[in-house]
Amino acid sequence: MNEVFVLVFVLVIALSYAALVVLLATFLRGLTQRGRQVMADSPLRTMITGIVAWVVFGGLAAWLYFQVSLASACVAVIVPSLVCLAGAPGLYTHIGSRIAALRTHEASDLWCVIVGSLVALTAALFPFVGWFLVLPLLLAAEFGVGFRSLLR
Repeated sequence: MNEVFVLVFVLVIALSYAALVVLLATFLRGLTQRGRQVMADSPLRTMITGIVAWVVFGGLAAWLYFQVSLASACVAVIVPSLVCLAGAPGLYTHIGSRIAALRTHEASDLWCVIVGSLVALTAALFPFVGWFLVLPLLLAAEFGVGFRSLLR
């Protein structure tokens, strides 16, 4: 019975995150389009930016946790998480537009962000490969898109 509860809980959290990304994409259209353009222009540079930033912020959070306090370490984790949240709509819109390119007719931006977020979250929830490979790469790409689109 506990396994069913955990599965339902994880699915509700994933769908809530997808709904949040769609809401952000709806209200922050300019940031979403900049993020989509950033990801389309230079995906490797965006990914490297995200990986380097997570390594730096992760090291900072670990150092703050052991030297200062848990609260300061939480701040060092929350700040890049907010940047990831700003970059998620642009990344998922790009993923959805790439999926839409496989179809024969044009897709709307709303369709692109919904499909992109659901596909990425489904891949991230896949055991082991999704948890330890796809999810960290998605977080790095989200941070890179968010950081580069906020600075643009």
